[in-house]
Amino acid sequence: MYNHVVSGAKKMELFMGCPLKAGEAGFCDGKGTIESAPHNTVQKWIGSETFPKKEDMGVFYSAARDPNFYAHHTNIDRLWEVWRGLHESVNMIDPDWLDTAFYFHNDTSQLVRIRIRDVLDIMKLRYAYEEVELAWLDRRPKPSIPPKVAHHILNMRERENELHLASDRNLSTNFSPNARTLDKRITMKVHRPWERRARGKEEEEVLIVYGIDVKEDVHVKFDVYVNVVDESIMSPFYREFAGTFVHMTRGVDMVSKDDDIVRRKRKATLKLGISELLEDLEADRDEFIWVTLLPRTRSCINTTIDGMLIDYIQ
Repeated sequence: MYNHVVSGAKKMELFMGCPLKAGEAGFCDGKGTIESAPHNTVQKWIGSETFPKKEDMGVFYSAARDPNFYAHHTNIDRLWEVWRGLHESVNMIDPDWLDTAFYFHNDTSQLVRIRIRDVLDIMKLRYAYEEVELAWLDRRPKPSIPPKVAHHILNMRERENELHLASDRNLSTNFSPNARTLDKRITMKVHRPWERRARGKEEEEVLIVYGIDVKEDVHVKFDVYVNVVDESIMSPFYREFAGTFVHMTRGVDMVSKDDDIVRRKRKATLKLGISELLEDLEADRDEFIWVTLLPRTRSCINTTIDGMLIDYIQ
């Protein structure tokens, strides 16, 4: 939770996902930290193993049939308020987003139109959330191994060409034209743009995993780690953990064959803020980092990745 709400989500796009605009050019498939986890993970956990697609909560088409759905989404809304309180400097000024409207019938069966900007202030809506302790807020993860020791080990491995997780055949982080199947752990050296490393505090360094293509309608989950030394203890409890990607299933074919072909051409992108992570790993001055993609579901064999890179967000 610390990663998903605090260190990995310091910018609005990282927390909420990339902007989705009207029209073909405005398409976006980049989940924010709040959607992958805890949103998608909790829905999958609650889905029943006794049903073919883990209905009800486990798939999109049936999720709202479960009473837990409403408690879950109320909590997601609460976390949105928590995030806004922790990142007060983030300004929500995009008019396309603020003026996006929704139509529904109110309690007197009248059709009403409400814009996003109308429901951002919960005080105006006359409700508030109970003040509770955020147990995860003061649990900033620590490195699994002291950073100086980790640096020494990683440098030794590189010099001796013994980083067995990296592919000797393809050390480029752009896997095109064939992409890489996530059927096993992938570790690659990702260079940091030299001209941007002397960034200001207002810029967030972002690790981007792009061209994520889930070939079938299956639940997919993989984790992302930075500068891992001991692969046997990779865990979200350690600072090396950068974030996670969780793909929810639709459960039923709700689109035409032509629409499905178009959807297949649209690959997903995962963006993770890593500025604080790199500081804690004492890697913020390094020329490159080692990034590990760790499959968490067998269905990752149906997933390919086009590559990884580092960029910066204002």
